[in-house]
Amino acid sequence: MPNYKGYANPSLVISVEEARKLMSEPDVIFIDTRNYWKYAKGHIPGAFNLELYAFHWMDTSKEGIEAFAREMGMLFGSLGIGPRNTVVFYQNISGYDAARGVWLLNFLGHNKTGLLDGGLNLWKRKRLAMSKTDPKPRAENPSFETRIDESLVATKASLLSSIAAKSSQVLDVRSEGEFNSTFHRARKSGHVPGAVNLEWKMALRRDGTLKAAGELLKLYAPLNPKLETTTYCQSGYRAAHSWLVLKLLGFENVQNYLGSWYEWGNATETPVTLKN
Repeated sequence: MPNYKGYANPSLVISVEEARKLMSEPDVIFIDTRNYWKYAKGHIPGAFNLELYAFHWMDTSKEGIEAFAREMGMLFGSLGIGPRNTVVFYQNISGYDAARGVWLLNFLGHNKTGLLDGGLNLWKRKRLAMSKTDPKPRAENPSFETRIDESLVATKASLLSSIAAKSSQVLDVRSEGEFNSTFHRARKSGHVPGAVNLEWKMALRRDGTLKAAGELLKLYAPLNPKLETTTYCQSGYRAAHSWLVLKLLGFENVQNYLGSWYEWGNATETPVTLKN
C-alpha cells in the first residue's frame, strides 16, 4: 500500500481490503485484542484472541525491560508466531490495544506486523465474513526470538536524561484533565515538564478509522519530525497508538515510554508540571 492515505511510512497499517486478501495466506496471523467475551460474539475467521490490555508494565530499569521482553516473547511464542509470520492486530476501531500489539512486535524485533485500519467495525460494515468459532491452536514456537530494539522504547532514566539535556520532544497523549492535573491517577499529578499535549484519539475519524496524512500533519504540526520524540500516557497503550501514527507520518525517531505515568507519577525523583 505505497500510497495508503498518503502516509510516508504505511507499513504499520493494513487496510480492510488488503486484510481480506491476506486471510488466505498461511503465514498471516490475525490477533483480536479485545476481551474474550466480545471476541466470542464474533470475530474475523481464524483470528486468535489475545487481550493485550491485560499486560501492563511499569518497571523500565534495564532488568525490568529485559523481563518484559522475555514475558512478551513467551506470550507471542505461545501463539506460534515466528519470523515468517505477518501479524495483523485489530479491535473494534483503529484503537490503542491493536497499536500496542504492533509496537510490541516491533520492540521485540519482529517488523512484519500492522494495525487493521477501521478494525472490526469497518470489517462488518463491508459485510465481510465473521466467525464465532475459536481457531485450532497453532504449534507453540518456543524459540520466538526477541531482539530488543532499544530505539523504540523510552525508560524513566532515558526520559530524565533527555529532559535535562533538552535533547528531545515529549508528547503527552492523555486527556487534557490528566495533563493539567485535574484527574489524579498516581501519587503525583500533572505532566512531564515541557510536554506537548495532543490526545491520542484526535488521530481518529468519527468512524474509528485513522485520519489521512494531511489531517494528521496539521494536528502534529507543533512537533518536529526530525527530533527524537517520546510518547507517553498512563500505561503505554495510548502512547503506542501515537507512536504508530507518528511513524506513519515519517517521524524518524519515536519512542514509547513503556512505564508512562504509572512509573513517572509514582516515582520520587521525577519532576512534574501541574498545569500548562
